[in-house]
Amino acid sequence: MIESLQLYLNAFKGESPERGERKLSYLELMGISWSLHMLYSFYSIFALYLGVKSYSYFSNSKNFAHFALESFSFKLQKITLLSTLFGVIFYPFIFQFAYKFWKGCFKFYANIFDYQDELLEEKADEILKSSFTSNLFLILPIIGNTLSNLALAFFLFKGLKKKFDFTSLQAVLVLITPLFMLFLFTVFSASYFLFLFTLL
Repeated sequence: MIESLQLYLNAFKGESPERGERKLSYLELMGISWSLHMLYSFYSIFALYLGVKSYSYFSNSKNFAHFALESFSFKLQKITLLSTLFGVIFYPFIFQFAYKFWKGCFKFYANIFDYQDELLEEKADEILKSSFTSNLFLILPIIGNTLSNLALAFFLFKGLKKKFDFTSLQAVLVLITPLFMLFLFTVFSASYFLFLFTLL
């Protein structure tokens, strides 16, 4: 376990293992990342608990009665709690999907940009292992998730330029692929429902 954590930290720092040395495995990467998500979910649930307790205190206190809102709703808190639990429980599946998605993107753009390398598969794994160690920021409460997402994008950008010799523009094109796919999905969905509406 200690060795796995050390390999995880080394990948986070961008240190590539020398030839012959043990590398961080896919399962170790997923397991440690999952543990960090569990820790962050604990922070989130504890923050929700404090919020509910604070509201109960202020609403029952005569001195702070003016702070309490009669129309206060816990719907947002419930949604946050459910999404947090959903993210933790299904994280291994989310991780596998994200890992394969980005790896597929790397291969797709490597073909488009005519990048030829026998070690393409290995380099793609190195980029992804380094990028997903951005989950280490989840040890920080409140801002951990935001920093983790920003670091993931930065590590992907940095890895594509270093390992695949992509230009900044090419690396950015890879990074915006999910947004582009979401845009296309939205357009096609809107067009489909508009077509159905015209048939009525």
